[in-house]
Amino acid sequence: MDSNEIEYIVELEKEVDEIRKAALEKVQRTHPEIKFVIDRRTIDDYCYKTWDYPGKWYYSGFKLPKEFRTKDELIDAIVNDTIRHFCK
Repeated sequence: MDSNEIEYIVELEKEVDEIRKAALEKVQRTHPEIKFVIDRRTIDDYCYKTWDYPGKWYYSGFKLPKEFRTKDELIDAIVNDTIRHFCK
């Protein structure tokens, strides 16, 4: 990994952490006992990957997973998955 890719990954992780933090705050409004969220998406779901010379993929920035149009939709999905998981 080169330094640019590491910077992209660090920024990507910050963005994903902010989304998960917002989801946790929303979950805890109705279920304060829940201490973490359930997000089964991987880092690849949250990033653009670019094919670069001489033939390798590298991470180049944040994107929403393909089934979501806004961050609010993604946050709501994480909230629903978390509540469904903990309130079986």
